[in-house]
Amino acid sequence: MNDYPVILAVEDFVPTLLAMYGFWLLAGLAVPAKVTAGRIGAVLIGAGGIAKSVWKLLVAGFGVDLPWLEGSLFPLMSAGAVLLIWALLPTAPWWPFAAVYAAVAGGAALAGTMKPVFILATAGVTTVSVIGAVYAGRRRARPAIALYTLGIVLVTALVPLRNHPDHETLRLQWIEQGTNTAAQLAFLTAAWLTVRAYRRSPSEVFA
Repeated sequence: MNDYPVILAVEDFVPTLLAMYGFWLLAGLAVPAKVTAGRIGAVLIGAGGIAKSVWKLLVAGFGVDLPWLEGSLFPLMSAGAVLLIWALLPTAPWWPFAAVYAAVAGGAALAGTMKPVFILATAGVTTVSVIGAVYAGRRRARPAIALYTLGIVLVTALVPLRNHPDHETLRLQWIEQGTNTAAQLAFLTAAWLTVRAYRRSPSEVFA
């Protein structure tokens, strides 16, 4: 975070808010009994991202380092993703999802590493995009399917950027955040197109 500019820290909020709104929209497609749970999941995912963005802003703008804010990202994101996935699968029971999250969180605590939680969070939000594409496919919303796919590809492209030897340079940081912003904009647009397709013919229920 050395020489991390405030403007870059502020921009970090943009993909977080885009993604959270996309997750919120998709949660509205859950069966009525699960909509609230799905939207809580969307907010939890967003809260994880906002916590990380606030941490960056505090470090960049004020030299204040609150590690617990940075560390909140993946626990909140993974919990929210699991909850949202459960909500979007109308006939799925709750207990397997709770068991998976408990096992991952417990394993991470015992091992003293966040890697299992990171994997669950990453797999979880990717799964939400896949489910969103399935929803879109049932209404033949092909542009939405293409955008979900584009979002996944762009997020995947972040991996080599984060592992690049020059990752800490300002140029790579801007490229990484620009790629993430584009990915989340694609996801939000896909979610909006999916919801719009369902509003045109609300009689069909995903099963």
